[in-house]
This record gives sequence, structure tokens and C-alpha cells, in this order.
Amino acid sequence: MRRRLARTAAVLAFVWLAYVVVHTALTGRWWPVLLLDLAPPVLLAVVPLVLVVPAAFAVPAPPRAPRRWLPVAACVTAFALGAGQSGLDLGGWGRGPGRVPPGAVHIVVWNTHYWHQDEDPEEFYSYLRSFDADVYLLQEYLNWHHGTDTPVPVDDTAGLRRHFPGYRITSAGELLTLSRLPVTDSRALADPPGHDSVPPGSDFPAFWSTKTLRTDVRLGEGTVSLYNTHIPVQLDFSSGVFTPAFLKAVRRQAERRTTAWTALTHDLTCNPLPRLVAGDLNTTPAMGELSHLDDLLVRGRLTDGGPYPVSWDARRLALWRLDFTHHDPGIRLHRYRFSGSRGLSDHSAQELWITTEGKHHT
Repeated sequence: MRRRLARTAAVLAFVWLAYVVVHTALTGRWWPVLLLDLAPPVLLAVVPLVLVVPAAFAVPAPPRAPRRWLPVAACVTAFALGAGQSGLDLGGWGRGPGRVPPGAVHIVVWNTHYWHQDEDPEEFYSYLRSFDADVYLLQEYLNWHHGTDTPVPVDDTAGLRRHFPGYRITSAGELLTLSRLPVTDSRALADPPGHDSVPPGSDFPAFWSTKTLRTDVRLGEGTVSLYNTHIPVQLDFSSGVFTPAFLKAVRRQAERRTTAWTALTHDLTCNPLPRLVAGDLNTTPAMGELSHLDDLLVRGRLTDGGPYPVSWDARRLALWRLDFTHHDPGIRLHRYRFSGSRGLSDHSAQELWITTEGKHHT
């Protein structure tokens, strides 16, 4: 029995190594790998550590026999390749909260989960107001018709003005930005020419075509561009699971994701102002698509949190981080944390406090 378990561990070690190699080579490059991307990233570090001990006893050979250590080598290689993609931040152990200097700008970023569609509006607004943030970058400013699996636009301007007096309200599609800092410009980053994410006959085309809302705000004597972003989800279950229609839907979602990334990165590369991108990216630390931002900006590192920061599913078992903040080096991130959503959303909220270095003008 013990020998059988050891051999099973050895086989799993080689299978896992193959999985890690394929995932590392193809994530962000080939759309079917989006299905592999569904696994919690922490498994990339945990699985080889769990397998390495039983795998060491897989072959009844002399201790110095090279073949005895092949399963161990497979585990070590898998760990070396995958640990950096696991989302682990071992420096999070024992790290105290970030220190916020006077005058820092407080920003809250949150996927609202269909804008209190199934929640008490007053409780929803009470939660948002409790942050007393200078800027809110909010996603899913919409409702969802589950019977037809379609988005439904909402207009809650009256409620927003009542609960957030003095804030500038900017919206595009499902994206909403509230700012009590002066707004100098705003623009919806729609599908670039040659791309069209809107399904035929849609009653809410902006939901499909606009996945980033850029808002330029005055911060001190300069101007900063804040990008409120929601990258489309990988999966579409409306056609069932693991059917030809399902795989077509995954490919369609991959194309929509690529279109959203293209619109965002094109504007980022053309923008001379200090830039901060935040939102629900529907992307984990293990997914190659994060390179779209990692190649241009600094990935924000949480100052408050444990060794495995996660933001989804906040209502059940949180094993994934889907929400990120990226920024230019000239924007200092003094404190950055995830805050619970009180059951109002399946995403935790991002809270950050920033200041800028130098003067930047439009």
C-alpha cells in the first residue's frame, strides 16, 4: 500500500510538472489555457511541496540511484517554475499597516456585484460611505437579467447625488467613477477600430464595448489619470459546460478580453500623465495577461495583508486574487489593502492611499 502511494505520487509529480510547463509557456498566448487558469494560483507552490516527500520513495532502488530522484527533481522544477506565479507574498507575514502621510488621496476600488440589485440600497450606500474616500472606482454599475443572461443599464444618479454630495459623477457602460477631486477630463476607452465586442441586437452596447473609464483628476499641482477597469470574465456558462458551444464561448470571451486589454494599453502608452490602473481584472497572478500592465507599470503590493492576498470569492471561500492596482513609479502607494464587502459583493474592495512626486500638468 505504501509503495503504491509512493508510485502514485511519482506519477502525479510528472503530471504536475507537465501542467506547469504547459501553463507557463502558453498562458496569455493561447485561449484554451484560460481553462487551466481557473485553478487557484497557490496550488502552483503547494502541490509540488505536498508531492515531494512521497515522491522521494517512489522507486525501490538504492539511495544513490539517479532514477530514484527523478520524481523529486520533477517537484523541484515545478516549484521553481510555478512559485513566482502563485500569488504568494511571504513578506506579508508580520508586516504592519502602511503609514499614510497627511494629504494622501484615499481611493476605493470595488466590483459592486450588479449595483445592489439583490441588496438593500441603504445598506449598500452605507457601506460605500463608510470609506469616506476621495475617489471611488466602481465596476458593475448595472443590473443583470438572469432569465436571459443579459446586462441591464441602471440610472441611479439621484441616489448618487443624495449620498455623495460634492462628488463629480462620471460613468461609461458599467463603470462609475466618483471624485471629490477636480476632474479635468474623462473618456471611455471603447473597442479599437477593427474590433467589435457587441453581440448582435444588444440593448446595452456600451457594456460590451467599454471596459475602461479614464478620469483625469487634479492632485495637488498636477494631474493624474485614473483608469477604472473591468476585464471581461473568462467563462460564459449560458451554453452549458464542456460542450462545443461552451468552448466557442470561451474563445469568444478570450477575444473580448484581448480587445479590452488592447484599448487599455493603447491609451496607457499614449498618455504622458502619471497613470494608475485599478479594478477587477478577472485575472490571477498566474495568468500571463497581467504582463499587459506589468510591462508598463508597477504592480501594487499590499501593505496590509497576509502571505496570500485574495479578493474573490469574498462571500464564500476566497482563493483567488482578481483585483489589482498598477501605477507609475511617480505615484507613491503608501497603504494598500483589501477590505471585506459585508456580503454585498463577491469581491473585496481595494483601498489605497497615494501621493505623487513632482508636478505634472496637462
